[in-house]
Amino acid sequence: MGFRAEGWSKRVREARGGEEPGRGTCENCGEPFERARAGRKRRYCSRSCRRKAQRRRQADPATAYAFPTGLSVAQGLQEAVTVLLEGEHAQVELADLMARVRRVAEEVECYTAAAVSDARAREVGWDEVGQAAFVAPVTARARWRRSEVARLFQRRHAQQAATDGGSAPAVAVAMRQGVHEVALAQARTRSLAGALSFLLRHSGLAIKEAAEGSGLSPSYVSRIVAGERVPAWSSVEVLVRVLGGDPLDLYALWEAAQGLARAPRPALAEAVERLGAALRGAYLAAGCPSYERVSALTDGVVDASIVEGALLGHVVPCWETTSALLTALQARPGDVRGLWDDTNYAFLVCLQTPLQDGPTPLVDLPPPRPPFSPGPSGA
Repeated sequence: MGFRAEGWSKRVREARGGEEPGRGTCENCGEPFERARAGRKRRYCSRSCRRKAQRRRQADPATAYAFPTGLSVAQGLQEAVTVLLEGEHAQVELADLMARVRRVAEEVECYTAAAVSDARAREVGWDEVGQAAFVAPVTARARWRRSEVARLFQRRHAQQAATDGGSAPAVAVAMRQGVHEVALAQARTRSLAGALSFLLRHSGLAIKEAAEGSGLSPSYVSRIVAGERVPAWSSVEVLVRVLGGDPLDLYALWEAAQGLARAPRPALAEAVERLGAALRGAYLAAGCPSYERVSALTDGVVDASIVEGALLGHVVPCWETTSALLTALQARPGDVRGLWDDTNYAFLVCLQTPLQDGPTPLVDLPPPRPPFSPGPSGA
């Protein structure tokens, strides 16, 4: 009996690589260590050896970290949110909106997994991951272990390939961004052309007369008004003056059509004037509907008196109200958000900066009135 037991123990030691039960050999340093007889078998003698082995595996190209980084997934998430925002501005059908919401939710899930994987690659422990994600460490380990994350990104890759006709995800994203940029540039050019077209109609001048007054060729003016060309600002300025308008009202539209970056933050008076001019430019591009009509297009969210005050530069509404106003005018709120931010920032600076001498910055701001009165209530 003793002989048979001794033989069995020998076979167990051979199966364990010559180790005695309850003892192990560290896979990193090769030193023996005590191992618990129950539970998961330890492979390293200490946490330090385990981390050294992990760093060595990560340095090996065959086992390198291959998941998408949080930054690359965040870019996809930003694109999905942009598509959702465009759907809201365009007032697409509910089913289309829900499809866009699902895409955002999927990208959020993928970003979370990528962020956790990035943290794990930096040797962040599951306790810290669980604390950051407000879940238990065992839940975090089960939810974001390598096999689960790999399965999640394989599914994401397959969905992108099916959507993009089998092209690589990076190429597909670049193509979608390129198409989006082209469509965005065309929409901004149409806004500028719409404002110029309204001025031309209201002036009563023919294209030939407007061209002679501005020193431009009739064919070029025709293309500008049709949205086929985006001229230099000097040409726009001269043409708007000939048509009886205020060039400042169209500067934000021209700047957006050119895709130019905005200048550093201006002072409060200048910021208010720029924002009011941008709103009046959008108002011109929409054909100067009545204030009541604009209010109705916002479903009553923006009162007619607020519409008038914002266009006259007497009030600066909150961003939600400004966005609703621009949407009612079929303008892109994103094109004006920077100007609103400048105004809000300048106002906060004035509140926080002690005034020395001179009047308060909110007194008697005289922005120009809209160049044309609004049409009848039914317009």
